[in-house]
Amino acid sequence: MEKQSQNNPLNEFEQASIQPYYDCTRNGVYHISIATDSNGNVSEKPPVRLSDPIRIIGRGTDTAGNHYRVIAWQDSFSHQTQTAALRMADIGTNTGFQSLQQRGITVHAGRRKRELLADYLQTQGDTSPFYIVDKAGWHGTDYILPSGKIITKQNNKNKNTPQTLYNGDTSQAAAFCVSGSLKEWQAQVSRYAAGNSRLCLAIGTALAAPLLAILGEQNGGFHIYGKSSDGKTTAAKVGLSVWGQPEKIKNAWNGTALGFANAALARNDNFMVLDEIAECEPHIIAKTTYSVINGKSKLQGAKDGGNRQQSEWRILIFSTGEYDLKNYIERGGMKWEAGQSVRLPSLPAMVRYGVYDHLHGFHNGAALSDHLLHTINQQHGAAGAAWIEKLLTLDVERIQAARNAFMQILPELNGQALRVARRFAIVAAALELANEITGLAAGVGMAGIKQCFDDWFSINGNMDYETRAILDQTENFMQLYGESSRFVEWNNPFVNHDHAGYFREINEKAKRKEFWIVPSVFEDEVLRHTDTQQGCLVLHKVGWLQKPKSGKGWKQQRFQKGRYYVLLGMELPNIESLFDD
Repeated sequence: MEKQSQNNPLNEFEQASIQPYYDCTRNGVYHISIATDSNGNVSEKPPVRLSDPIRIIGRGTDTAGNHYRVIAWQDSFSHQTQTAALRMADIGTNTGFQSLQQRGITVHAGRRKRELLADYLQTQGDTSPFYIVDKAGWHGTDYILPSGKIITKQNNKNKNTPQTLYNGDTSQAAAFCVSGSLKEWQAQVSRYAAGNSRLCLAIGTALAAPLLAILGEQNGGFHIYGKSSDGKTTAAKVGLSVWGQPEKIKNAWNGTALGFANAALARNDNFMVLDEIAECEPHIIAKTTYSVINGKSKLQGAKDGGNRQQSEWRILIFSTGEYDLKNYIERGGMKWEAGQSVRLPSLPAMVRYGVYDHLHGFHNGAALSDHLLHTINQQHGAAGAAWIEKLLTLDVERIQAARNAFMQILPELNGQALRVARRFAIVAAALELANEITGLAAGVGMAGIKQCFDDWFSINGNMDYETRAILDQTENFMQLYGESSRFVEWNNPFVNHDHAGYFREINEKAKRKEFWIVPSVFEDEVLRHTDTQQGCLVLHKVGWLQKPKSGKGWKQQRFQKGRYYVLLGMELPNIESLFDD
C-alpha cells in the first residue's frame, strides 16, 4: 500500500501554502501577512501600508564596490517618474529612511513597518544591472550632464549592458536646462562671436571641456583680466549659455577650496566660470588653482578605517578679474608657480571696445553686452546637449586633426609656451568641429583663438615662466636698489645696516657698472628663493651674471671682503640669447 501511494500521480504535487508577500500598487507598498486559526486554517491578513509606491528596478555597484538597489517612484509635484540608487548599507537605517523622505516619499512610522519596508527594498523587485556613478561627464559612451540627464550612444547598448545611473549632486539640475532652441541661440547669441576673439574663447572653452578626456589632456583653463566695465563677465556668461542658465550656474571665486572641488566633481568633463577673483583671498586662489585644476580630491580617512576613495575630475575653468593671477597671489605674500601659470594662463580682456573687437552694428560695447545678457536668459542650454550628441559621432582622429591644424599655424614653440598653446588648440578645435552647433563659418573660431594666443604670446613670449620670473625679479631689484644707498662705492669703507653690496665703474663713458652683491641678498631678494643654480644659469646666459675666470661656482672673490655674485649693469642685456638653442 505504501508503494502504491508513493506512485500515485496526485502525490507528485505538493499542496499549495499561503505565504506572506509584498504588493506595490499605485497607492503604495503593502505587506500582506497570514494568520492561522485554531483549526489550522490559514488566511491573509488585511494589507499593511508601508510607504508611497516604490518600484525596485535593479541592482548596482559603484567604482568603490558599494552595492545599491535602484528604485523608481512618481514625484508628487511634477508627476514625473524619478529614479535613484539606495546604498544597501543604508537600507533599514535612519539615513536610508531619511533619503527616501528627502525625495518626497512617505515612509510610515513604526518599527515593524520600517523593518518590513527594509526587507522589501533589499529582497524584492527586478535585478537588472546598473552602474552607479557620483560625477557627471563621460562614462564609457554615456555622457552625464550636470543636471543628471544621460546622453548615450544607443547602438552600443544591449540588455546585458549595465545602465548608467547618476547618483551625484543635482543641486543645480534646474539651472542646467534648455530654454529656447539651438537656432535661436545661434541667431541671437553665438553669431556675435564672429570677429570677437574673447567671445570665441569663452564659447570655445565651454565646448572644449568634454574633449579633455577624449584627447587625454590635463585640466586647466584661462583667466581674462581688465577693468570692471570691459565686459569680461558678459563673455563668461555667454560661454555658460552653452550649458544652461548663466546667472545660476556661474560661480564666484569667494568660496572654499573644498567647495570648489565639490563643484568641479559635479561638472566633470564640463565648464566652470569663476567670476571676479578680487572677492577671493589669495590663499584660496592658490589652493584652487592647484586642487581644482589638479583634478583630485584631498586624501581623507574613512570612518571604518583606511582611506576614502579619492574623487577625480576633468574640467576647464574660465576665470575673470581686474588683474592677472600672478598679481593676486603675490599681493598675498605667496609665490606664483610655473605650473599655475601654464594651467591657468592670463590674458587681457581688453581688445578694442572692451572685450569686443567688432560691435556688429551696436553703437558701443555696453549696448552689445546688454543685448547678450538679456538674450542668454531666454536662450541657453541647447548647444551643450547638441554638442555631446555630435561628439558621440566623431572619432578621436578627427578631433586630433582639428587640434593639429591650429598648432601648424603657430610659430615654433618650446617648453611652457608649447603647453599653453596646446590648450588654445583644443579650444580652436572645438569651435571648428562645432560649426553646425554655433552657426559660425569655418575658420572663424580658429581666427578668434589665434588672436587670443597672439595676445598671450606678446606678453609672455616663448619663455618658460621660471626663466621670465628670474629675469623680472632681478630687473625689479636693480631698478629699486641699483642707485640707492644699499650699494656703496668700491673703495668706500662705509657699510650701512641694509647693505646689499658694492658697485664700480667698468665703462665710465657708457656709464656701465659692476654690482658685487652679498650672497644672502642675491639668493633671498634677487632670486627670491628660486633655485640658485638655475637662477645663475639664466642670468649668465643673457650676459648679466659674470662667472669667475676659474670657472668654479658663481661667486667671485673680493680681496679681504668675502665672496660676491657679480652683475654687469643695471639692465637686462640680451634676452634673445635665451633662444639661440
